[in-house]
Amino acid sequence: MDHDATVARPLAAIFGHLAAPARLADWLPEVAAVQAEAAQLTEIGVTFGLWLSRGGQDVRGTGELIAYEPPWSVAYRLVAGSHTFVLRVTCVSSDGATRVRVRQTDGAAPLAVDLGRLPEHIPGATAGPDAAGGGGDGDPGRVRR
Repeated sequence: MDHDATVARPLAAIFGHLAAPARLADWLPEVAAVQAEAAQLTEIGVTFGLWLSRGGQDVRGTGELIAYEPPWSVAYRLVAGSHTFVLRVTCVSSDGATRVRVRQTDGAAPLAVDLGRLPEHIPGATAGPDAAGGGGDGDPGRVRR
């Protein structure tokens, strides 16, 4: 499952935000909280605590940074309850803006992704036409596969 957005901010600003585990709730609506000390993890294999809000309940879990290739790519493995979510984020500079793609593993239970929320959390950022709901086509209910 892919989620795409273009955000009108330089690559370094967008990647820095997406690569900070403490900022996961800014674009993953089901992330209820991340432990504060996880703010600037950049070592592959380092884990952090988190809570996901699923089905009206907060579920304690863990996250792990499984790839870190600045300023292009970062990947996370999030485990909460019986669910494991793997998300790979890639960023590409495009005409002064940044094209963001979040890919989730096919066949796994999807985690909600809303890249359209990024401009609310990154000073000076604005969303492109494909950021609504993070679905890639302007329809918040649709996700590219």
